Amino acid sequence: MNDLIKIRGRIKDLREFSDYSLEDFAAKLNMSAKEYEDYENGTKDIPIGLLYNIATALQIDPSVILFGQSPTKRYVSVVYAGKGTEIERFKGYSFLSLNSDFIDPNLEPMLVTIKEGVTPELVQHKGQEFNYVLEGSLRVIVGEKEYYLKTGDSIYFDATLPHAQIAMEKEARFLTVIQK
Repeated sequence: MNDLIKIRGRIKDLREFSDYSLEDFAAKLNMSAKEYEDYENGTKDIPIGLLYNIATALQIDPSVILFGQSPTKRYVSVVYAGKGTEIERFKGYSFLSLNSDFIDPNLEPMLVTIKEGVTPELVQHKGQEFNYVLEGSLRVIVGEKEYYLKTGDSIYFDATLPHAQIAMEKEARFLTVIQK
């Protein structure tokens, strides 16, 4: 089963378990019931920022939504090479969480892999974001501007601006660190 299908199922189950109607929960997230329903039923891709907002509204750790389990590490969390928790947001776009087992982190470090030809929707979320290109080249859209980055380049920006990353070659891999 696709990771995003599992995530949507967990969101719906958690919302219903918390006794929120679809309309009430959408209002809590400051959006229309139709817009929220499109995210929950898969008509629209769920931006990562919205997943964090949903977790906040449900008063749970985002790991419960993303990975189906609560984190267990309070002081130190080690992720050995290739052992992070991977999520495929959609075909050609996946990320490997590097702190999914840490309780209440302030930062979200992830290794992101994007295939060429995949154009994610522009997203916005609170905080700031850092991207460091590990392999390939990347077109990063932030607000009204575009930045072209290659291996070894980085960008730091205000994540409340609409933004997206697009692979310029077969595949691009980058480290992203998002401030919550």
